[in-house]
Amino acid sequence: MKRLLIVHYSEIGLKLGNTSYFLGKLRNALKIRLEKKFRKTFSVIHVLKRFMIGLPEDFDELDYSNVLQKIFGIKNFKFVYEGAVDVKKLGNQIWKNLPKYVFDASKKPKTFKVNVKRSMILPCKSFEMERDLGAVLIDKGLDIKVNLTEPEFVVDAEFFDDHGYFSFKKYDGAGGLPSNSQSKLVSLLSAGFDSPVASYQMMRRGARVIFVHFHGYPYTGKEEMEQVEDLVKILSVYQFDTKLYLVPYGKLQREIATNLDVPAKIRTLLYRRTMVRIAEEICKKEQAKGLVTGENYGQVASQTPENIFAIHEVSNVPIFQPLISFDKEDIIKIARKIGTHDISMLPCKDTCTMFAPKTPELKANVGNVLEYEKKIDIEKLMSDALNGCEVKYFS
Repeated sequence: MKRLLIVHYSEIGLKLGNTSYFLGKLRNALKIRLEKKFRKTFSVIHVLKRFMIGLPEDFDELDYSNVLQKIFGIKNFKFVYEGAVDVKKLGNQIWKNLPKYVFDASKKPKTFKVNVKRSMILPCKSFEMERDLGAVLIDKGLDIKVNLTEPEFVVDAEFFDDHGYFSFKKYDGAGGLPSNSQSKLVSLLSAGFDSPVASYQMMRRGARVIFVHFHGYPYTGKEEMEQVEDLVKILSVYQFDTKLYLVPYGKLQREIATNLDVPAKIRTLLYRRTMVRIAEEICKKEQAKGLVTGENYGQVASQTPENIFAIHEVSNVPIFQPLISFDKEDIIKIARKIGTHDISMLPCKDTCTMFAPKTPELKANVGNVLEYEKKIDIEKLMSDALNGCEVKYFS
């Protein structure tokens, strides 16, 4: 039987006058990602608030699902059989294509139901078609009890376009908005858990994220940069044309740390404020509309409300903090889901810990911070760091 992929979306359908723009972005993402992975040409057709994609005979469901689950904008997707619109004929086709495990005494589910989504032009109601399809399967010999609330096995059928389409598994999509459908943002990326997850969260909202990493080399080893590059490789799968700025930051930190006119406890705030300034310059260069950080309310000394205020005060562009209220367990759970967890948990000496004070300031006063910054040639240090930037590209 002919096999197709049906892709459903949700939030995109609520965009009213902008729906066609977002649908175009999602359609292009589906076509580009599938063709890049499988080296085939795919026809992606929009029909009645769903996308339909023809599948080759030898397709592997797992390989395709791994690609589709990384495409933002998808609510769910199914690998369907194209069948008859007549309920009895479709019931026979479903029976002939039931998964083998349904007939295996050691694996078969205890309960099942039929779920129908139909075109409004059909004379029967959805619940009537569900009942009739279920009756055909039971008459054929399906020895499983019906459970309409919590079934272990679901036969899913859709009726539209003069066909009935059926499948036995529905895959959840990543949700959100299609990749690169919103403006650019610049993300301050470290090798830890938070900032990669924060970047992912904004990419999921359609932002094209440009990454900036502040490294301590040669005061730290190159493993810090290598881990960050590995993280960007993982995250780049979720968008197109990814760029990473590697900013040499060790010298700048050392200048601040060895300045005797600056109290040790205030150093971390000066580091952060300078990072924001540099990231803002890259933001201007890339014509991006804001910054992304992995800040989490009260998690560490620099993330108390007073210190967040002192750090953000230096910025002239919006700073997005998608993890601000997350528990650490929630962040780690997402890191596992998107594939960054194992890299982020590796030991690594980074710029966040280098030249860090033993007892950092918890409730900074912006006025005091501004006075201490006058004792440092911030502009020159920033200029040196920006001139030493290395840019890497990922597709």
